[in-house]
Amino acid sequence: MRLKFCENPIMEPTRSCPRLRWLLPALLATAAFAMQEQGDVVSRAALLQEVPPNTDHPIARKVIATQEDEISSQPAAKKIMTVHYRAKPTAQYSMNDDRIVIALEQNGQYRILKVYESDAAVIDGKLYSEDDFDQEFISIRGLRFLHIRDHLSGSGGITQHDVYTISSDGKLSTIPFDESRSKLLKAGEELRNGQYLFANGEFSFEAGIYIDSDPECCPSNGAYHAIYKLEGNFKHSPEGAFTPDFKFAVAKEWRSEK
Repeated sequence: MRLKFCENPIMEPTRSCPRLRWLLPALLATAAFAMQEQGDVVSRAALLQEVPPNTDHPIARKVIATQEDEISSQPAAKKIMTVHYRAKPTAQYSMNDDRIVIALEQNGQYRILKVYESDAAVIDGKLYSEDDFDQEFISIRGLRFLHIRDHLSGSGGITQHDVYTISSDGKLSTIPFDESRSKLLKAGEELRNGQYLFANGEFSFEAGIYIDSDPECCPSNGAYHAIYKLEGNFKHSPEGAFTPDFKFAVAKEWRSEK
């Protein structure tokens, strides 16, 4: 018995290679999506394609949401598009396997500014993910920003927050939160298991007040609370661009007992 190998397994007539024709759609989809990384300029249609499986993300991720809105900049706002892709996990207690692409609209095309991807793996033959994401456009002090939340498994379900602004030359940057030690804390006290929350146009923060010997479940000295205000604006740089210079500063803080 002699085995026959196709010289061109993709383009050769299927009569010669009947099985290989099923590889073509998957290979083309993988090749098309491989270019969609930070810095690439792509069409809207390309952004809306399903993400094919790969080594790190073995289940195809489908588009579950798109949002397109303006975020504030100087001298004019810029249109941003976010595309949210998701694969449902196959492992119990796992997060979703997500990908979020943030892209800047430029004359009908989209330049990819940032890509978020879940930390996913296959464990015992099942897809498992450590985190997933959600996003929204928000308004603070009459300005528009993009808010990305990264939900992490473990550690009490901590959520990380990124608030994005943009320069006039299309560079995305996050707005930092003031994380200096509060004057309300006494010697030997520390904050643990803190969580930010955005509601009614402002960010707040809450954390347990612990001493060194406290277990994670039980802070001895109650809770710390803070409300943040947005400070800063866009500055005109010597190079001619308007660059964002914002921060979230503590406007009010207090303690509450157990």
